[in-house]
Amino acid sequence: MEELDSRLVLRMMEDDSQAFDQLVKEFYPKILRMAYLISGSYADSQDIVQETFVICWINRKKLKEPEHFSKWLYKILSREAWRFCRKRGREQPVKEVFETWEPEGASPLEETLARSRDEMLYEAVKALPVKQRTVVVLYYFNQMSTREIAEATGCLEGTVKSRLHTARKNLKAALAEAQALEGR
Repeated sequence: MEELDSRLVLRMMEDDSQAFDQLVKEFYPKILRMAYLISGSYADSQDIVQETFVICWINRKKLKEPEHFSKWLYKILSREAWRFCRKRGREQPVKEVFETWEPEGASPLEETLARSRDEMLYEAVKALPVKQRTVVVLYYFNQMSTREIAEATGCLEGTVKSRLHTARKNLKAALAEAQALEGR
């Protein structure tokens, strides 16, 4: 974490609400994206993020390692998102999350095939259990290491690796099935 962030965290821990506001501004976009990918709903993700920051403020004095604020915040977010998904009974990421990059000048056929592939991937990720989907989101969309994911979710690194392995296997099977059905 940057030195500026460390100073902000220390100030926040000493009840400085302006420092907390600055941290919220800095972390909000990434936290919102993570919540969005896990919950599948923009409205739900906003609620999850709001709860995450409320919990952060309430427990600010319990943070033992200010230099690891982001990991602590991701852990709060992960647990809050899981709780929210269990409560809501919904576990679906939204299509807009899969930002598609299409090369300029792509033919209509190439664009159609790309959209079809993205739709299959969306459906496959949507079908994953929330904890598998969370590690996929953190690993592939946030480029976090398995160690960072373990710290952020409060799991053992072996559990993260197991969830990633199982998620990849489930995604591979779901995509193969979708391609087989599409080929009929």
